[in-house]
Amino acid sequence: MAWLSERPKAVPTQSESPALRRYLARFEPHYLVLLAPLLLFVLAISIYPLAFSFFISFFKYRLTDPNQVKTFLWFGNYLNAVQDKQVLGALNTTLIFVAGTVISEIVVGLGLALLLSAETRLMQIVRSFLLLPMAIPPLVVGLVWKSLYNVDFGVIPYYLKQMGLNMGRGPLGEISWAMPAVILVDLWQWSPLLMVIFLAGLKSLPREPYEAALVDGASRWQSFWYITLPLLKPTLLVGLLLRTMQSFKVFDVIYATTGGGPGSTTTVLNFHIFTVGMTFFDMGYAAALANILLAVVAILSIFYIRVLERQRL
Repeated sequence: MAWLSERPKAVPTQSESPALRRYLARFEPHYLVLLAPLLLFVLAISIYPLAFSFFISFFKYRLTDPNQVKTFLWFGNYLNAVQDKQVLGALNTTLIFVAGTVISEIVVGLGLALLLSAETRLMQIVRSFLLLPMAIPPLVVGLVWKSLYNVDFGVIPYYLKQMGLNMGRGPLGEISWAMPAVILVDLWQWSPLLMVIFLAGLKSLPREPYEAALVDGASRWQSFWYITLPLLKPTLLVGLLLRTMQSFKVFDVIYATTGGGPGSTTTVLNFHIFTVGMTFFDMGYAAALANILLAVVAILSIFYIRVLERQRL
């Protein structure tokens, strides 16, 4: 038959690879044409706004100015930001929020991953339900929790009163309770994300060290402390990097729950930038503050990435 006489196509050898590369190189312009819409999209929504933000940060520019005058200040906005007590206070509040959310979410996420790591039908269902908070927009989450915290008809103040704890104006209205209350909202929404990351890390760990530890008579706590945690360090750093970056950019939850109050207790830097830009319309100063926040997040991200690379070596 004809198909028996056909020979299989020869696989290109190493000697043919330069010619093959030259053949494929002729199609590079076509690749660029196909990528052009995507590149234009990225340029329009990412690169141009970022470049304009750096440009406008060197000017004194207010949207309410009828003449739209831009006064060049060099680094004046950045120098004012470093000396502004409100900015320093907002940065301090941001660091408190980041530390509270990241540490608590890592602990809770790791605990949930260890608790729900069994591959049973029940555990799979429970893990699926725990992922639901991540599917809800942060603004909606903030509004829902604001209702739960309401001092008049909220569920949480009601049960706190039943336990003998009088919140006065409610968790969101008291200076000593506002920040923990906001941290709890973020903890509820984003701990499942870390649970998924840590669960993937646990599933990838080798079994041989645990078998050797079992033979040596190690307890579960010793196996966790001396085997699981050291092997899980790269995964922990990935979760730490993701949640640190997201916590620094928090805005929706603060806007929906406390509005930065009471006073300035929960005024994080991102919310202060929003106030400067969209309330006082000082766009140049707001752009400088946004660039400072970007620099802080970038420095922390580079630090985490370098530590992560060292762990992988």
